[in-house]
Amino acid sequence: MASKTRSGLSETPSKPSPATPRVSKLSRGVAKSESDSPSPLQSSRLSIDRSPRSINSKPTIERRAPKVANATPPEKSKTRVVKGSELQAQLNAVQEDLKKAREQIEFIEKEKAQAIDELKQAQKVAEDANEKLQEALVAQKRAEENSEIEKFRAVELEQAGIEEAQKKEEGWKKELEAVRSQHALDVTSLLSTTQELQRLKQELAMITDAKNQALCHADDATKIAEIHAEKVEILSSELSRLNALLDSKLETEASESHKIVLQLNEEIDSLKQQLEKSGALEDKLTERETFIEQLNVELEAAKMAESYACNLAEEWKNRVEELEMQAEEANKLERSATESLGSVMKQLEVNNDLLHDAESEISALKEKVGLLEMTNRRQKGDLEESERSLGMVKEEALVIEKKVVSLMSELETVKEEKAQALNNEKLAASSVQSLLEEKNKLITELENSRDEEEKSKKAMESLASALHEVSAEARETKERLVSNQVEHENYETQIEDLRLVLKATNEKYETVLDDAKHEIDLLRNTVEESKNQIQNSKAEWDQKEKNLGNSVRKLEEENSSLEKEIDRLVNLLTHTEEEACGMRDEEAHLKDSLKEVEAEVISLQEALGEAKVETMKLKESLLDKENELQNIIQGNEELRTKEASSLKKVEELTNFA
Repeated sequence: MASKTRSGLSETPSKPSPATPRVSKLSRGVAKSESDSPSPLQSSRLSIDRSPRSINSKPTIERRAPKVANATPPEKSKTRVVKGSELQAQLNAVQEDLKKAREQIEFIEKEKAQAIDELKQAQKVAEDANEKLQEALVAQKRAEENSEIEKFRAVELEQAGIEEAQKKEEGWKKELEAVRSQHALDVTSLLSTTQELQRLKQELAMITDAKNQALCHADDATKIAEIHAEKVEILSSELSRLNALLDSKLETEASESHKIVLQLNEEIDSLKQQLEKSGALEDKLTERETFIEQLNVELEAAKMAESYACNLAEEWKNRVEELEMQAEEANKLERSATESLGSVMKQLEVNNDLLHDAESEISALKEKVGLLEMTNRRQKGDLEESERSLGMVKEEALVIEKKVVSLMSELETVKEEKAQALNNEKLAASSVQSLLEEKNKLITELENSRDEEEKSKKAMESLASALHEVSAEARETKERLVSNQVEHENYETQIEDLRLVLKATNEKYETVLDDAKHEIDLLRNTVEESKNQIQNSKAEWDQKEKNLGNSVRKLEEENSSLEKEIDRLVNLLTHTEEEACGMRDEEAHLKDSLKEVEAEVISLQEALGEAKVETMKLKESLLDKENELQNIIQGNEELRTKEASSLKKVEELTNFA
């Protein structure tokens, strides 16, 4: 359309006009009024043609008459005819120019209406774009608010997580210090228990050595007791045999004592035999006395051995009591060790609970990290959506910018057309001025002609027909001039209206252009601000992602260090449990060895009891043997007294004989 208008505008001034080429652009605006309604010139012509010649024509002729008197009438008529034809041609050209100007004005109005419609459409598009931009800005603000809320939440969660992690780290450090101190105490207690167990082992080794020595001594004592028992059995058998012999001898002596008187000789012989036998018996008795003395010595040695055994038994009892005390102390130590192990196990359970809590907290932190990652992903999705919406807005802004550029180009074309219209207006104004000048010239000429007519009234009577024609033409020219004046006035009013409309349109276009420029600037500023905000938000999100990554790495490193520390503690706990199990095994072994020692002590006590019983039996048997020996000694003394009495009797008998 703009090119057509340019071509139309460029084509219209190329048409030449005979009188004034500048009036051609102005004549376009008058074409419509001439085509639609009859011009006042035509109406005046009709009125002039229909009306008879007026009375005023005579004074005009009379006025023109004195002027013609100075010149020849045919030259003046020729000049007037030439001037009338020129004026008619000029009027025709002016009318054509006015028609063209009116057509151009109508075309300009149509283009103006189209431009106004396009501006309205552009305003609608700009309003839609503004609404979309406002929606995008609202969405961006919401996204920014959501991002700020999420950032604030993330910062709060990070701070809370950091504070919780710091608190947990402090608690873990305290717990680790407590565990380390408890572990150090457990290690010291375990070292003390190991030292005590080693001491107990040494004491048990000494006890086993003493037990072995006691067993050796007990074996020696049992051997000695067996030897003494064998000797006592031998002595008891000999004593029984001697008792039997003595009983048999007493019986024989009792039987022979009844026959003493009758068989004194036999008795003397028997006494001699008995004396011989008594000598042998005395030898045997001396031997037996020496043997009895040896037995007494052996009994004293046995008593000494028994006292030594009793002392040993008392020592062993004391040793056993000491061992029992040591066993009780060992049991106490074992109980304390078991209690310490129980406390260690409780502490280990507590540590395991703490480890489970730490693992649960680590899992919770991992879940929180996962939630943070989900929020980061969601925020990334929101950012991507906002970026997409911003991209759409940018595309729409580019489309709007293109439309604005096209509108600007159209506005430039409109401005050019306006400038051309202003030029046309200037040309029309110049043509109007030229017409006014011509009108003034014509008025002066008419005045001159009137003067000439007044001067040549008398000379123009002969030329009435020509004058009537000239007067008709003059009237027509006057009417044309009047109509031209009216048309000029109408043109001036129309030009003023067009100027006002052009000013209003220019102001509207300028306001629209200013608003469009302002909106474009605002859109550019908002787009730049949104770009800057997006870049800042991207930078902030990248920084926050880096910080989150660093915090997650720190947490992972801390978790790995904590896991390593936990593994170390678990290894220490397993090691301590293994040591505790080893200690328990050693304690069980020591308990078994103590039980064995106690069993051996009980067996030794039983053996000592048996030895005591055997010694009591030996004492009883020795007492019995001593009683038997005393009885034998008494019997020997009785036999000696009997022998002495029998010897006295023999001596008496010999004396009597």
